[in-house]
Amino acid sequence: MKSVFQELNWLTAAFYNASESERLTDTICMKQPHFADALWLDTKPPAWIDADAMITDKANLPLTVRTADCGPILLADPQKHIIAAIHAGWKSALQGLIENTVHMMQMHGSDPKNILACIGPHLQIQSFEVSPEMKALFPPVNQHFFTEENGKILFDFDGYIQMRLRHAGIEQIQSDGTDTYTNLNYNSYRRDPENPARQFSIIQIKEA
Repeated sequence: MKSVFQELNWLTAAFYNASESERLTDTICMKQPHFADALWLDTKPPAWIDADAMITDKANLPLTVRTADCGPILLADPQKHIIAAIHAGWKSALQGLIENTVHMMQMHGSDPKNILACIGPHLQIQSFEVSPEMKALFPPVNQHFFTEENGKILFDFDGYIQMRLRHAGIEQIQSDGTDTYTNLNYNSYRRDPENPARQFSIIQIKEA
């Protein structure tokens, strides 16, 4: 799949699979507590930061998302040269993480209509069975993201993420569509909860 970032020669961005991620060392990682907190970075922090999203307009900061079923989202504003990396679990997305991240980009001059969004491999609807209690946490306007099939409740996580991106004002959205549960090239917490490994998604502005 041709990336929406491919024409942007001022940055690098990639979604790595499980084995590729094991070899990566130049990263800036987050604790990813499944909250709605997004942080702006001007320099490389000395330790993992307590957030689920990072934003910057500085070069040589490899913003990294670690996932094993959650949705890694990379954002880039070609006009202002602002980037973001989002760890979107269903809880953080429901709490407004995506909108909070885009709002912070706006505070630094971005127009959401100019922002490009790419969603990496994550749990797809056919593998995302949920409980009635989880479904009930979502407002009535979002209930169409849930379907019942063979007695199971399935959640269209990809569709939900894209809806939240559009709600934040982003129009240019690309989704990888890879299911981390069924594709064995990727770590999946749902498939193997004892495996602590995660795949990385990284976006970085190049040195001018």
